Amino acid sequence: MYPKIKLAWTFSLFVCLVILLGACSDSSKQESNNVGAGTTNQPQATNEQSTNSSAVVEPILAPPVTIQHLKGEITLEKIPEKIVVLDVQYADQMLALGVQPAGSVIAETDNGLPPYLGDKMGDIPLLGTYIEPNLEGIIAIEPDLIIATEFHDDIYEDLLKIAPTIVLERNEDWRTVLLKFGQILNKPQEAQALVDGYKQKVSDLKAELTDKMKGQTVALIRPRDAMIRLQTSSHRTSQILYDDLGLAPPQMAVNSKDSSMMISLEALPDLAADHLFLLQDDTNVELTTEFQNTMIWKSQKAVKENQVYAENTAQWIGYYGPIAINLIVDQIADALN
Repeated sequence: MYPKIKLAWTFSLFVCLVILLGACSDSSKQESNNVGAGTTNQPQATNEQSTNSSAVVEPILAPPVTIQHLKGEITLEKIPEKIVVLDVQYADQMLALGVQPAGSVIAETDNGLPPYLGDKMGDIPLLGTYIEPNLEGIIAIEPDLIIATEFHDDIYEDLLKIAPTIVLERNEDWRTVLLKFGQILNKPQEAQALVDGYKQKVSDLKAELTDKMKGQTVALIRPRDAMIRLQTSSHRTSQILYDDLGLAPPQMAVNSKDSSMMISLEALPDLAADHLFLLQDDTNVELTTEFQNTMIWKSQKAVKENQVYAENTAQWIGYYGPIAINLIVDQIADALN
């Protein structure tokens, strides 16, 4: 019996030893796997290797994005690097997102780039005017995307031969356009932040002006062609006054169909606005001065109470990017406060 018992004991000891060694092996493998999946040691080793290596890390490309526009839709497989804009308001949109266009048309009213943009545009090529873009200049840039408006329909096919072209509605709400540029430039969060920031800004100013402006009306006018152009409540700049800031338009300015109407100087008393935002530029200086020297003008309540505010025409009705729009709100605040 003793030899059998000894043999059985020896076999049991051998089995236990095998199990113990197997457990140690599994534990070792588990520790090895945990180190590989960790967030402390492994990334440090990777950083050290990349620091000591001369290899260039390729940037991560944004996923393809499809943009809806007036000619249908376009899918961008990568972020465009050279974008030509055929309306200065789109340069504003891009600059607000921290990207400089590769080329831009100039603003006819200012005979060049908008002064409010300062040196943000740098020395980019200027490509004629909004009405007459310089196609040869666009070709020379070799853009990978062109942004145009419906006013460029007659040259749309020519633009397509140069580069993929997105056609946007010129009077489309600047916030909608900004979100599209956020898609194009792979900066959707930055675009949304600008929209949200504007919303908060006008909300704060609206609260400030509610009691102060109660019962008072505000009008936006521009002397032109021996008449006065009244921007109505449906005009996109007027909507900053009336929709965003909740200011009251004179009855004559309430119009849901036409964004502007021409009135004579003699009709100014019928407008009866308590506050006048007067749009001026080089083209209407003489006419404005002529009107201001008349008794009709001088007899207006807004004039007598020093509530006429001269503003730059191009900035107020020509540039509809977030930079310009925010400046307009600032100017409204300065005038009414």
